Amino acid sequence: MEIVNNYKAFCLNWFSKDLQINELQKSSTPKRVDVEIKCKDPKTWPKIAPNNNSTPFLNMFDNEVRLRIENVVSFRIIDGKEINFFPENKNIKSQDIKAFLLGSVFAAVLIQRGYSVFHGNALEKNGKSIVCLGNSGIGKSTIAYSLLTNGWNLLSDDLVCIDENFNVLPGIPRIKLWIDAIETFKLNYKVLEPVRNGIKKYIWIPPEDKICLNPTKLSRVYIANKRKNLFENENSAISEISSEQNAMLALRNQIFRPRFVRGLKKESIYFSRISKVIKNLPIYRMNLPDDIKFMNSWLAKNDLLNFS
Repeated sequence: MEIVNNYKAFCLNWFSKDLQINELQKSSTPKRVDVEIKCKDPKTWPKIAPNNNSTPFLNMFDNEVRLRIENVVSFRIIDGKEINFFPENKNIKSQDIKAFLLGSVFAAVLIQRGYSVFHGNALEKNGKSIVCLGNSGIGKSTIAYSLLTNGWNLLSDDLVCIDENFNVLPGIPRIKLWIDAIETFKLNYKVLEPVRNGIKKYIWIPPEDKICLNPTKLSRVYIANKRKNLFENENSAISEISSEQNAMLALRNQIFRPRFVRGLKKESIYFSRISKVIKNLPIYRMNLPDDIKFMNSWLAKNDLLNFS
C-alpha cells in the first residue's frame, strides 16, 4: 500500500512517498511541495563521475549527492528538491532508513539550498533562541531535554539551520537520548522508538506545547565541551570566546558534514555567514560534567539566554 504524507521542517514542505516520518510535523499547506521523497531503484539513476571529494560511499557532482550506507540504504539527493532512497534489502526497517534520512540526507538538501547547517540543538524561550553545538556524544541532547523541563521549547535536534538573517529555522522536533539519560530522567524506553535497530538510543518527541514552530532570532551560541570532573567553581563553566579567530575555528568545527559543503562548492556561503555570526553574536564555551543529574541541576540555575 502506498503511503503519502506531507510534512514541514526548516520552513520547507516535504512530500514523502512510501515512507512515513512520525518525527516530523504534518504540513498545514499540503499542496505545496518543496522536497519530494520517494523510493526509486538506483539502477534507474544516471551515472556520475567521482571527484576529489568523493569516497567509496559518497559521490557529488554539481548539485547532486549520492550516499550509500553499506547494507542499509542508498540515497540520491538532487538540487535540494528531490530525495530518492532504496533499501539494500527487504528486511531493512524504516527507522534505519530515517536515521540517515533525517541527518545527512536532510542536511544535503539544506546545503544544496544555500543554508548553513551545524551539528547541535536549538531551543527557544521568550521569542529568542540559543544553539548548543558539539561533537557526537558530548551531551547536547541531554542539555536539550534538561532545558525543556525548565521553560524552554525545542526548535530542532541534531541539525541546526541558520538563515542569512540569523534566524534559526524550526527543524526536526525530537530528541535522541541514550539509555543512561533516559534512566536518569525516569522515562520509559519501552514506549520509545529506537533510533536504529540494536542501538540503545531512543527517540523522544516533546508534547506540542514544547515545540517551537516559527523561525526564531538567534541570541547566543554555545560550544559544548566535556569535563570528567565536576566543577570546583561553577561560575567558570561558561566562558566567552573573545578571539574572532578562535570563534571562527570553533564554529567551523561544528559544520554538519563539511565534506558536503566542499563537494557542493558552498564554502564561501558558510565563511560569510559564520563571519557575520561572530561579529554580531556572542560565542561561548560550555564545559559540561559527566554526571547527568549535576548537569541538570546546574542548567536549571543558569539563564543561558541572558548569560554574560
